[in-house]
Amino acid sequence: MSRAAALAILFAVGTCLATTAAGQQGQGEHRLRLGDRIGRVDHYRLAFDLEMRAEYSGSGAMDEATRRLLAVLSQGMDVRTAVEYEQRLADVAPDETHIFEVRWHDYQFQGRLGDEEIPPPPGHASARRELLSGTARVKTTPTAETLDVSYSSPSMVPLARQFHQAGMPTFLPATPVRVGDSWTGRASLPLQTGIGGPESMEFELEHTLREVREGPDGPIAVIALSGSYTREESIEAMELGLPLHMEASFTGVSLFAIAEGRFVGGSYELDMFALHSTGAAEVELTGHANGRLELVEAP
Repeated sequence: MSRAAALAILFAVGTCLATTAAGQQGQGEHRLRLGDRIGRVDHYRLAFDLEMRAEYSGSGAMDEATRRLLAVLSQGMDVRTAVEYEQRLADVAPDETHIFEVRWHDYQFQGRLGDEEIPPPPGHASARRELLSGTARVKTTPTAETLDVSYSSPSMVPLARQFHQAGMPTFLPATPVRVGDSWTGRASLPLQTGIGGPESMEFELEHTLREVREGPDGPIAVIALSGSYTREESIEAMELGLPLHMEASFTGVSLFAIAEGRFVGGSYELDMFALHSTGAAEVELTGHANGRLELVEAP
């Protein structure tokens, strides 16, 4: 897939891991852990809307890569993706390692460049077929930390890995928590800016149990997420084509059904800024993404 398409599915779906918690609704402690009902299948839909724009400043000459980037993004680009997938708990080992099987059912792409509709990127059709025909096998700890991921086909790894890494960057606390308590977890989120730079952003996300509310099938834990990323490059790195400065902020809320032991929804926002310099010429790249996760009925 193209770099623009890869950024378009930044935070596109991977594995949203089911969890369970034993505790009392409302006040008191809540012990959050992965569910252990082998064979349970949960079906999810994750949609993202990404807006990007690049602006040029300075009097210096643009290189070819910068010229191509501006030709695409100076008008503003809006890309929407939606993915549906299911996950099945295949096994729970004696050490509580959980093994999930993940299968994707649908992947949709819509894009606009200014006022015009843009077609899917080159290779979209074949990548979609590969994704929808394959499966992933994911091993996790009891607190939803991924230990290992394997794919049924090597050719689906690049696209499916992006879905897996960013589908649900929510970690569970190691000890029981009350409303207002916080804990942290590190998440590596894929990144493609079209102007060079790292292939992923390492976020240390702070999680906070904001509230426990009543849901249709029992209490729902509302987990707030927040984190930031900053990267500064040296002049030598800048001369190799890397962005001189890059920063991003991530916020979100995950909804977790305590009695059922699974995520039932979530919403996320990402804001990104990158400054790319080629001597006297500078390009500022900005991006904003909104994401929404839903638990849906199986097709």
